Amino acid sequence: MRLISSWARPVVVIVAGVTLVTLGVTGAAGATGAAGATGIGARDSLGPAPSRSGPAARGSVGGRLYAVSAVSSRNVWAVGLQPNNSLIMHWSGSRTTPYEWRVSFSRPVGFFSGVDARSAGDVWAVGGTDWFSSQTLAEHWNGKTWTRVPTPNLAGGGFFDAVAATSASNAWAVGLIGPGPGQPSSTIPLIEHWNGKAWRRVRFPEPAAGGQFAAVAASSASNVWAVGHTGATSEGDGQTTLIEHWNGKHWSVVPSPSPADVFSYLDGVAVTGPDNAWADGVTNAGTVDSSLIEHWNGKRWSVVPSPNPTGDTNLLSIAASRTDAWAVGYTNPTSCNPQCGTAAFHWDGKTWSVTVSVDPPGSFLDVLEGVVVISAHTAWAVGAYNAWSSTLIELWNGTTWVWRLPK
Repeated sequence: MRLISSWARPVVVIVAGVTLVTLGVTGAAGATGAAGATGIGARDSLGPAPSRSGPAARGSVGGRLYAVSAVSSRNVWAVGLQPNNSLIMHWSGSRTTPYEWRVSFSRPVGFFSGVDARSAGDVWAVGGTDWFSSQTLAEHWNGKTWTRVPTPNLAGGGFFDAVAATSASNAWAVGLIGPGPGQPSSTIPLIEHWNGKAWRRVRFPEPAAGGQFAAVAASSASNVWAVGHTGATSEGDGQTTLIEHWNGKHWSVVPSPSPADVFSYLDGVAVTGPDNAWADGVTNAGTVDSSLIEHWNGKRWSVVPSPNPTGDTNLLSIAASRTDAWAVGYTNPTSCNPQCGTAAFHWDGKTWSVTVSVDPPGSFLDVLEGVVVISAHTAWAVGAYNAWSSTLIELWNGTTWVWRLPK
């Protein structure tokens, strides 16, 4: 999931009589939007410029969720941010706390954009330390407590977008070298590795035009995929898809389709084995976005037809099993006209189809940022609603998406 805000082609959404509030984090003072309006970029998966205003909708936890991962149907983690705090939430589904999401971690530092739950005692959450002038941030759950784990200090700043682990001594985190999400600029992709003792930067083929890794997924220690884009962080500058693969010894660039002339991004990746991986994102050939889904069959990446229910769709995350897959994002990202609504697409082994995801009543700008598949009958999707000020959590129960409010 690509956290960089893109402002090269901003869209200002004005709703008569409605004040669309925005959300802030540490270091965001003074970055407020105009009253009664909020600006979003066509490729801005993070939301508008942050501010300290914006209470949560009633019954919800204030903030945004960017990623979700599961150990089991009764052990699920989601990460993001709150006003002035990073945020980690947990679902236990136990008899003592049945079907409740609770805040597990909230501290006045940075944000989390990626999470991977390998086991009950091995969970990684990654992100950045500050919205504007960031360094990479990694926290680890050992089954009892969250502990910050040092990461290399980057001379140009940077943050992590995603993390994937295959064992206690093997994890990968990807993102960028550059300022925080609030300062779009030229960036360099970043990959770091956890060897069980420390995080270290690793070498990989760097695109000459720069870019960013938005997601990483691994099915084994020798089968890891990282996806993102080349080029500048703002849309409209000829960005192309970027996919690299780790075979256990080195990273290499793997050719991937970039269908549109204007720009193409990949924001999510999922892998189940050497011959089955998925990536999703967005492509733009003119004035509107189109969903982009690509598949790896063991030999090559190719575009798979995907829905565009409103003709303007942005996908931000993908999750898969051997038999099915889910891709989530939002509709009408370039204008929010008539509404930016959640999008959830399902792969049944033959085609991608639209499912009816939840848009909370009275909310105008809703987005799903992360998704995880637990079984054919259970999936979780997370994001934000109420103009980015309230966390959004949805459960697929095998038939429909259900809105779950934290307790």
